[in-house]
Amino acid sequence: MMATIAAPTPRPPENFLVELTGHLTEAALTQQLGKVRETDLLSVYKPGLIVDCRAMTGYDAQARELFTVWNARHRHRLMAVAVITENRLWHMILATMSMASKQQIKPFSRVQDAQLWLSRLRKLPL
Repeated sequence: MMATIAAPTPRPPENFLVELTGHLTEAALTQQLGKVRETDLLSVYKPGLIVDCRAMTGYDAQARELFTVWNARHRHRLMAVAVITENRLWHMILATMSMASKQQIKPFSRVQDAQLWLSRLRKLPL
């Protein structure tokens, strides 16, 4: 009798990177959020989400609503959200979003700083 050994399920990435450019529309955001696979969010490992907005010039109300709905649906499956932007107003808005959603959302100016923050969060005891 031969036993079959199932291959281990690959671990999802530690962090997803979503890069947003230009004036963000609902269609463009849908395409970028599609990089975050549902199967990876259903894993026991909670990935971080890095949203790079440095090349973004603005956004439609529909794009904002889509992100709010998507994030509300997935926030319990994400360790935290790091947003890369140099826009100081967005830094304040993100702090408010974090408090309102009871989710760790933090703005950064550099991707490396966001990665370091997420790495440190991952090492904290639960």
